[in-house]
Amino acid sequence: MRRGLILGLVLFLLITAGWWFLFMSPKSGEISEFNDQRDAARLEQSTLESRRNELAALAAKEGDYLLGISEVQASIPATPDGAALIEDINNLAETTGIDLLSFSPSVPGASAIEGLVEIQMTMTFEAPYFKVLSFLFALEELERLVRVDQISVTSTVLEDGTNLLSTSLTASAFSLSELVPTTTEDAP
Repeated sequence: MRRGLILGLVLFLLITAGWWFLFMSPKSGEISEFNDQRDAARLEQSTLESRRNELAALAAKEGDYLLGISEVQASIPATPDGAALIEDINNLAETTGIDLLSFSPSVPGASAIEGLVEIQMTMTFEAPYFKVLSFLFALEELERLVRVDQISVTSTVLEDGTNLLSTSLTASAFSLSELVPTTTEDAP
């Protein structure tokens, strides 16, 4: 009886081991592969959900972006209009109370920004600190797009104790196209 029980137990273990090696062992590799695919799919889903949320946030701000683009486009005139630029800078100097010593705009030329024409300007002026600051803020608020490229400031204390700043400024104004010179044909 004991032998039968031991033999039955051994036979049960052999059948279980055979069943494991024939049926379960090959499936465990498939299960592992399936788990890897599931984990990869979850990671991809998480990435896609994150990207979808980013795009939704951008879509929500689309109006702000379009408004900003239209404001920038409105600040870039179709032609360089150098006379208006000179007048604007002179008016800024007058209204902010700076002493504009020199102002030299260059001839409109190609810009590093595709589709734009650049007018480089150099100017030097003297004024107390707050007037210089006022001029720079007014330059930023100008209806025309102006980029300040370089600024150099030196300070001098006058006899009455006023701190006078001598400022050199290099800036660029932009337009969409160069002025096309018009030619007149001689009348016969």
